Amino acid sequence: MKKSALALVLSAACSLSANAAVEGTWSVGAAGGWTHYFEQNFNTTYDVTDDSYDKLNISDSNGYGFKLNGEYNFTDYLGLGLAWDHMRGGKIESTEISSDGALFYSDTYKFKANVAELYARLAMPLDNNGSDVFFKVGPAVSWFKVNGDTERKLGAVAGIGGQWAVNDALAIRAGYDFFFKTAKSEDSSDKINTGLLYVGLQYSFGAPKAQAPVVQAPVAKKTIRVTENHSLAAGLLFPFDGSNLSVEGKKAINDVVESSKALQNTEFEVYGYTDRLGSDAYNNKLSQRRADSVTNELQNKGVTVKVSEGRGKSSPVTGNKCDGVKGRNNVINCLAADRRVEIVITGDTTKEEQL
Repeated sequence: MKKSALALVLSAACSLSANAAVEGTWSVGAAGGWTHYFEQNFNTTYDVTDDSYDKLNISDSNGYGFKLNGEYNFTDYLGLGLAWDHMRGGKIESTEISSDGALFYSDTYKFKANVAELYARLAMPLDNNGSDVFFKVGPAVSWFKVNGDTERKLGAVAGIGGQWAVNDALAIRAGYDFFFKTAKSEDSSDKINTGLLYVGLQYSFGAPKAQAPVVQAPVAKKTIRVTENHSLAAGLLFPFDGSNLSVEGKKAINDVVESSKALQNTEFEVYGYTDRLGSDAYNNKLSQRRADSVTNELQNKGVTVKVSEGRGKSSPVTGNKCDGVKGRNNVINCLAADRRVEIVITGDTTKEEQL
């Protein structure tokens, strides 16, 4: 081809890449599409001899092409791609005209081109599977061949499009790419820009595998009978040597009632205890009065009490640890744990057991 030969970059395309907008995925593709070539500044003429000149024009502005591409998506919004395009179709007419306007000769050349693209892909996701709309931009290098001559040119590509994810691995992509300076004359401002309207498929891989749901072993609910023992200090419930409940004592009994609501079919038993000081008869009466005071408060809370019993100085919890203590007040303080009212609650609860 003469100096005025143009280098054409055609990018066709249907990109095959699945879920290209899913973070951390690779995609590969193949494509095909329709192209249209746009003349720019094609009014330039070139002197052939002193009395003739050469003029160029695109006689067939439509063609087709194929593409192979690959992409990596850093995020759902940003990816980087490489593409190789092979284009055919389109014709350039070269006409030599004399200075007085006479036609010396006219010839038409078919052309084809190969193009390499490097582009950034900016996407706006439409769902979590890979459907999106996108914009792409980057440099492109074309190898244009006409009449046996090949010329290389540096240009650029910009495009818009969208894709729909058919499933986790397959998507359909369609869009329009525009190639700037796909071909340019060496000695003039003549150039060709190219548009490509395309549709195709995409396949992707590398996304994290969805973990299989954990299958829970079947369980059976079993009802069991449990017993809870609440020991309330007499010093909290009553004044010294008394059996009338204090405000703090009523609150403590209310807390016990609230805790029992986790059980069903409950039974309450109340037992009063004193320390070892004093006679058996006195302690038995005092412990009974205190057990009855707690029982009355429980009944005021709507609880039925099965047993209300005063057990006097029996079942001390201090054992013999206070035997060596001197002084009455010190002994009284040491034996404080023995002075108590115990509320025993028996009820049903449900326990899950794996089968």
